Amino acid sequence: MGYSSRSLLGLVALTLAISSRDAGGQSATAATFRRILSALYTGAARGDTAALEPLLAQDLVWVLGANGTALTKPQLLRAAAAHPPGAPARFDVDSVRVRTVGDAAFVDLVRTDRWTVGATSAVYRSRVLDVFVRERGRWRLARHTQTWLVDPVSPARDVARDLAALRPFVGRYEIGPGYVDDIHWESGALVATASGQTTGARLVPVSATAFSPDGVGALIVFERDAAGRVIGYVQGYANGRVVRARRLP
Repeated sequence: MGYSSRSLLGLVALTLAISSRDAGGQSATAATFRRILSALYTGAARGDTAALEPLLAQDLVWVLGANGTALTKPQLLRAAAAHPPGAPARFDVDSVRVRTVGDAAFVDLVRTDRWTVGATSAVYRSRVLDVFVRERGRWRLARHTQTWLVDPVSPARDVARDLAALRPFVGRYEIGPGYVDDIHWESGALVATASGQTTGARLVPVSATAFSPDGVGALIVFERDAAGRVIGYVQGYANGRVVRARRLP
């Protein structure tokens, strides 16, 4: 019998109280799900709906890591079928851990995707939780949740060493009424401390005008006027939110 999304959430809580399988059993079970995951992800990447459809439960929920959108089984199959032709992304599956509770299996893993378009390549890493249910003797995916893993940025060292070039960014920036970001020198680096905070974020330079707070997460890009004076900054977040702060006199 199948599991509803609500019952699956209950099973997730239940697994927290269940001990791990023995090392040999865990290894064999992980190998089984590695093969299933390979067929599943390869089918999705290639738009092979004939191979993909039997691996999906009827009440599938596939949550996109980039924006949190939840797709049903028909929506995922349509998205896969519409995949543009060309070489699919290469992926590696690591750190696979499996917990089984009756006819449900909870598979936690780290997935690394490698995309190549022309001479440009990119690598994306994410933590994945895939929940499978056993239907008619076969494991089928019931829920896929993916969270992107943020890698620390590589600082632009030529910019970091040019203190004269960084000095114009020091100042107070109004994010909103009563909410000010104080960008100042601290231990030889630019640090941004917003209103109400006691600890600031070190601004790691990635270019002459762009900085990454603490080297991860959102990106700050400073703006200048026609005369070259710094007049504010724009900060973009992973959830699509964009904040513009003006520099105070």
